[in-house]
Amino acid sequence: MTGALSVLFSANGLPDLPIILVEPHRNREGVWRIKFCYADGEPLSMSSIQASALACDLHQMGETQLADEIDDAVKSAKRYCSM
Repeated sequence: MTGALSVLFSANGLPDLPIILVEPHRNREGVWRIKFCYADGEPLSMSSIQASALACDLHQMGETQLADEIDDAVKSAKRYCSM
């Protein structure tokens, strides 16, 4: 992971670990969030708004694969929220 990615992840409350899965997740309060899963460590989640901003930053850095995964999870969360 590059230094810029480490800084971006840290600024968003994410660890400097490889992300193995990004998915929508409904918390105990019924709010849809975006969950980041790691091979080592507990999954972490953030609001869809924060995740969208993170994806935008990742796109600007050329990290399109991860950015697209986050965008897809956000779209799914929005769809689930409207059901």
